[in-house]
Amino acid sequence: MKASKAVLSWLVVVLVGVIVVVVVLGLSLFPRLNAAQRVLDHGKPVFNKQRVLGDRAGITMISHAADTLDPIVTAQGTAVAEVPQLVAFLSRQTGLSQPAVLALLSKNFPHTTALLKAVPLSAATQELPGLVTFLGSVLHLTPAQVLAALKTSFPALYQSITNLPYVTNGWNNVPGTAHLTTFSGAAVHTVPQVRDYFSGDVIPVLEDQQAHFTALDSKGGVSFLAPLLLVVGIIVIIFGAAMAFLSRKGVGRGLAAAAWSVVIVVGAVVVVLVLALSLFPRLDNGQNLLNQAKPAFNPTRVAGDQASVAMVSHVVDFAAPVVTPQGGAASEVPALVAFVSKKTGLTQPAVLAALTKSFPHATALLEAIPLSAVTSELPGLVNFVAKTLSLTPAEVLTTIKGSWPGLYQSITNLPFVTNGWYNVPGTAHLTMFNGTAVRTMPQVQTYLASDVVPYLATEKGDFKTVDTTWPPLPVFPPLLLIVGIVVIVYGALMLLISRRRPADASPPAHRSPAPTRT
Repeated sequence: MKASKAVLSWLVVVLVGVIVVVVVLGLSLFPRLNAAQRVLDHGKPVFNKQRVLGDRAGITMISHAADTLDPIVTAQGTAVAEVPQLVAFLSRQTGLSQPAVLALLSKNFPHTTALLKAVPLSAATQELPGLVTFLGSVLHLTPAQVLAALKTSFPALYQSITNLPYVTNGWNNVPGTAHLTTFSGAAVHTVPQVRDYFSGDVIPVLEDQQAHFTALDSKGGVSFLAPLLLVVGIIVIIFGAAMAFLSRKGVGRGLAAAAWSVVIVVGAVVVVLVLALSLFPRLDNGQNLLNQAKPAFNPTRVAGDQASVAMVSHVVDFAAPVVTPQGGAASEVPALVAFVSKKTGLTQPAVLAALTKSFPHATALLEAIPLSAVTSELPGLVNFVAKTLSLTPAEVLTTIKGSWPGLYQSITNLPFVTNGWYNVPGTAHLTMFNGTAVRTMPQVQTYLASDVVPYLATEKGDFKTVDTTWPPLPVFPPLLLIVGIVVIVYGALMLLISRRRPADASPPAHRSPAPTRT
């Protein structure tokens, strides 16, 4: 091979190296793949298989809580009209007056009847300022001092009554969700809609993409690709330029063959890496992950997620003290009545009578605590009604479902809430990112607020960098494979040519100049 052709051949190698470097820098592979690696590194705990299963269990419990409360929280709740309808129905069927029906129910099922009297809970919210003022007047304290005393001496009740207004006022218009939508574009403003959004959109991303995420994160992730390509490109440039320089003066057939063999090896290394690192399926799966997760990382939705989880926190903080006796409010209610009785000189029944007269919904809510007692009473209540109406318990439930669907929804979901509040089914292996066990609803709420949603908030910028920078991820494997194959083919062709060149084409050996004749 002539020196000029050899130089040109090696300049082609230099050009290939330059193209690789230009691709790495021109397509911003370093910032893009580094951002992708951060999404993977920070998302590894979120996409952990056990946590994904725990997420579904958590949102299922939140769903039961939302379905329990939705009919009874606000005046728009369906149970508001259904409670008096049910009492009127029982009055007609038994021949008792409505007050007599309520008295009979209160005697046999006190917690359940109290909860029915407390509906809607928004009425209790409206009564709270007056109740605090009333307590202040009889205890000779300012409203602020009453709240301070409650916080110190009755912390569980304080927690519930200070969170209840957030729940009732925001139930149908969650603050901060003005622009939140489902992935399909439907508005998300109410607590049930928030529940549906997380259950139907956000968590399915984790469920559907968990395996893809794990595959993409395996075998070193993706951040190494940019420096690897850059190093390969620079080595090819330097090697090609060095051989082009040497070829100007001519190189031996053996050295040329060895040099082209190196080129073949470089191309083979690229091909082997593409196949050994499973870049085709991994980056295809990565693009699938980007496509499905893109709506979840939308900044407007992330802000809405944070607002939604804040609302869930208020719901959990309101409910935690009152759901079971372990919450604390059940023991504090009689203690508070006894405290007021002692300070005022009134008997405890007189205190309750005064509270009921002025603040009927708030007092009824206090008397319904703990809600687990309502759960315990429900089977007896159904049997009582069945016996009274000469129906089977199943027929009673069917009647309630058909005539009073809101009440049916609440009473059939409440047992899931009270029975699973401190041991959420499906969370046996769920932990916080730091390894702390997550078993109770307050822990589930903390996990969502402290770990899951912050991941979306932290990585939304990196996700955007990965998702919006051209080209799509599936372009890289075939691009690298083509580069490797082209380098192999070109190197093999040049190796064949270099081996076939005539032996006399080798650079001439150094000879002493012939003596001149005189």
